[in-house]
This record gives sequence, structure tokens and C-alpha cells, in this order.
Amino acid sequence: MSDLRNLIEQLVLQTLQELRPGFPEIRPLVEVSQVKNTSNNYGKRVPLVAANWKMNQLSASARAFVLELQKLDRKNVQTVICAPHILLPVISAVRKEADLLLGAQNFYPETAGAFTGEHSLDMLADAGIQTVIIGHSERRNLFGEQDQLLARKLAHAMAHDFLPIFCIGENLAERKDGSTFRVLHNQLITGLSEIKAPFPDPEKIVLAYEPIWAIGTGVNATAEQAEEVVAFVRERLSEKFSYAYAEKVRVLYGGSVNEKNAASLAAKPNIDGFLVGNASLKVSTFMSIIEQTAACKRRV
Repeated sequence: MSDLRNLIEQLVLQTLQELRPGFPEIRPLVEVSQVKNTSNNYGKRVPLVAANWKMNQLSASARAFVLELQKLDRKNVQTVICAPHILLPVISAVRKEADLLLGAQNFYPETAGAFTGEHSLDMLADAGIQTVIIGHSERRNLFGEQDQLLARKLAHAMAHDFLPIFCIGENLAERKDGSTFRVLHNQLITGLSEIKAPFPDPEKIVLAYEPIWAIGTGVNATAEQAEEVVAFVRERLSEKFSYAYAEKVRVLYGGSVNEKNAASLAAKPNIDGFLVGNASLKVSTFMSIIEQTAACKRRV
């Protein structure tokens, strides 16, 4: 009875926190250890590791990277290469395996029109692209992409049968002042706001927690910090959709992921893989992250 009372009290407090931003930081309803693993009635989530090359690589290095990557047995980990648009045809030409997905780092949520410098999903599909990154902090901060545009992008991608990787994350000031969960809650709920019933297949949406203070800094969130946030994200998905739905959605971690910390992060039951930045530029490092993810998820 005391456990039930504590849970009710936490639920009431969280509701007040979400209605009144002046309340203390929103915390997860339950401890991370209480959030169920995906080895349950709803099935086990397939791990995913995505490379975000950002504005890096040239044709020769991209081609060599993919040829080497395809030597690795990746049957237990879905793998995505998100390359600059101009390199996507280069990769497509040497890709031999359909399970190696190609991803774009950006697109515009219209079919066609006067949008100089942009690409539509129809164009990307025509080039063999199946995945898109949405909401990365560099798009938010450097290019001014706001939550409302990102919500349109997410709904547009899912309506066109792309696999979106939707990113959320807090900056260092927000982490320090205790706003982490409030910021992530707002980004997530606004981002999902354009998705209406009937809801799409939960296995066709991927979320990525990328703490901005850890991206490209060499400083990563601890495995415990990352797991706490991912558990929180999964709870918010349960509220939006259902528990069964949330348990099928893959949630990745990104932010200075490398071959040294991948295993400790992948060992956490709610972390389903990685969105890898700098460490994805070297094929041996990226392959190591994939192998460690596969090994950890076999044990989880």
C-alpha cells in the first residue's frame, strides 16, 4: 500500500510540475531500475546504430568506409549512415546490403516548390534514402529550426514512410539549473503534436537523446544519467500513446559516444543504440561501437 501511495504522490507532484513551471524539476515517476526491459510480451526492440557524418567525408573516403563496413556481420544491429546529401548516391552505388540504411541529415516538409537549397522526401526516396534526422541541436541552434517546424517534419516523414530519428536534448545551463526534464518534455510533446490517430507503427519512429553539452565536447553523460532520461522519455510516450506502444519505440543516446563508453551505455535496458557523431568518421571505431552494442543487447 505504501508503494502505491508513493506512486500516487509522485504522479500528483509531476502533474503540478507540468502545469506550473515554477515547481521543482520534473523527475521520472519511477526509479530507472523499475522501468521494464523490452524482453517482455511486447517483444525485444532491435538495436540501431546510426552514423551522423555531419559536414564531413569526400567521395573516396565515403566509398572506402562503406565497403569496409559491409565486411562486418551486422545482422543483430540495424545500421544507418546519415551522410551529406551529395555523398548519398556515392554510398548507394557501393551498398550491397539492403539492411544498411541510408539517411539524410535534413529535408524540407513540402513536396516541391520555391525552397532554394532544400530537398524533398520524394527526392530523397528517389535516391534510395530511407531515414532522416530531425531536430538535431545543430539544426535547432545554428539554423534556427523551431519546435513547430520540427513537428511538421516528423509528421511529414512518417506519412511518407521514412524512418525518422527525432532528436531532443538540453544545454549545459538547463542541465545545471535543473530544467532537464522540463525542456525534454516540451521538445518531445511539441515534436509529437502533429502525429494524429491512427498512430503509426511504433517501430517506425526512433528518438535520440543528445545532451547538447556532450555533443562534440568529449564529455558524455554517464550511463546512469542517460538511462534516467531515456526512461523518462519512454514514460512520456506511454502518456501520449500507451505503455505497449512506448515499449516498442527505440530510443538512442548520442553525445560523444565512442568505443570506450559504448558498452556501458548499451548495457542499459532502455538505451536501444546510438546516434554517433565524430566517432562515426573512422570505420574501425564505428564498427567497434556496433559490435559492442550487439554484444550488450544479447545479454540485456
